[in-house]
Amino acid sequence: RPEALAAMQWRPAWTAVVLGVLLSGNAVAADGLRVVAVQPRLANGLLLLGNLDLSLPPKVEEALNNGIPLEFTVDVRLYRRRPLVWDPKAGAWTLRRELRFHALSGQYLVTGHPALPQSRESFNTLPEALVQAGALDEINLSVAEPIVPGAEYPAAVRARLDIEALPHLLRPRAYTSRAWDLDSGWTTWQVQR
Repeated sequence: RPEALAAMQWRPAWTAVVLGVLLSGNAVAADGLRVVAVQPRLANGLLLLGNLDLSLPPKVEEALNNGIPLEFTVDVRLYRRRPLVWDPKAGAWTLRRELRFHALSGQYLVTGHPALPQSRESFNTLPEALVQAGALDEINLSVAEPIVPGAEYPAAVRARLDIEALPHLLRPRAYTSRAWDLDSGWTTWQVQR
């Protein structure tokens, strides 16, 4: 009977550990990259986007504040919807944003391709810098394929942290840690005209 009593006492403790791990995983998933407020529009052969919502888990924010630059990649795909067959790709773009902390000035710096206006490159706070890093509303993406009148065009957008752009010594930790697994996944938005 002492073994049965010990097993009964072990189960609540084990259950608490499992619940703690599961809940901590959900807390990490709440932070990260989300694609929100994207309102893609087609105008004069250009695709115009909206904004991304970027936030960082505490471990990633700590690394940034200790001098580790972070590079985000935003992948954009434009498709032309067709009935009964697959949707052909009408365009594909990769946008890059780099975020770093400059210790001497205490400023957060945002750079990227396509380039940002110089007036929007340095910020006093991290939330301001993250808003600018996710601002895609002023970017015009040229669509090479002719736009078919009356056709529907969905746009798929994904944002992610480029782990390969991190320093070599940090990459193994980033590949194995949930805190560094920052990927919004693909979201699809209907393009307006």
